[in-house]
Amino acid sequence: MELHFSKNLTKYRKRRGLTQGQLARKLNVTPQAVSKWENGSLPDSEFLPHIAQILGISIDVLFGLKPEMPEPDLEQSIADKIRHTPEPERADVMMQLVYAAFTAYHDYKISKQTYPENLELETYAELRTDYECALARLNEDMKYMCFVKTPENGVDSYTAPTEGMVHLFRTLADEDAITLIHYLGSSHRNRMQSLDFITAQVGLPREKVAMLMDNFDRLGLVWRVSADIADTPSIIYGYGYNTPLVCLLVIAKSLAQYIRFHDLFVDNYTRGPFRSNAARENKPVPQVSNWSEQENFKEELS
Repeated sequence: MELHFSKNLTKYRKRRGLTQGQLARKLNVTPQAVSKWENGSLPDSEFLPHIAQILGISIDVLFGLKPEMPEPDLEQSIADKIRHTPEPERADVMMQLVYAAFTAYHDYKISKQTYPENLELETYAELRTDYECALARLNEDMKYMCFVKTPENGVDSYTAPTEGMVHLFRTLADEDAITLIHYLGSSHRNRMQSLDFITAQVGLPREKVAMLMDNFDRLGLVWRVSADIADTPSIIYGYGYNTPLVCLLVIAKSLAQYIRFHDLFVDNYTRGPFRSNAARENKPVPQVSNWSEQENFKEELS
């Protein structure tokens, strides 16, 4: 039994991509203890459930008493779960799946963290590592999630300022532009409207609406076509469901107000997602003393 345990511990540790030191930290033991286990000794029984949980197997499999079950088809299971969920409820299922993924980064001691419900305060789940960043708003009135995988060379090349990006933010900096987007985004699909009709609905000056619609056209947020209406050549506009714009405006609200409350905050990054050449030679900064050290310093002074 000891031989099966040692071989399986090594096998499944490596399968999980863990070094002896990493497994030791998860178990709060020394790397030497893990090395002894992999060379024939057995850990105390209290460690066995946690070891099996970390390795994703049962204790019986760990000791070679039962064969390993084949890995479940996770992608198919998720697809089946969503497919068999009524459409109005699918967004909630998606958020629960996202939240469950966030908890995996936090290395919780418990096997499952429950998605929070009935939140009174505006609450977010946030993930910041060297390899990804993500933000999810958990409240029922507006749930969303944004996930970014950080490339090795950072996000700089993708987010570098371009003429189009500068034009977009200059346009959105106008409060009237947001008002007009809200109106256009509320229209039915494929509805075409004239400039005069839009102006009457939003209550803005015609010249301002014309300027904004021209900017929207350049950004691809609307399209315009020529039409002969009552023998008068006219321009009419249609609004496209612009998904990136919707996501940008929703996340902008969170950016504009300081996030105060988290229910799950994974914060184990060593550097940000940008890789500016000017910052590549920067060395790690010295860490500020924590409160406990300062309290000890006060005691020494007294």
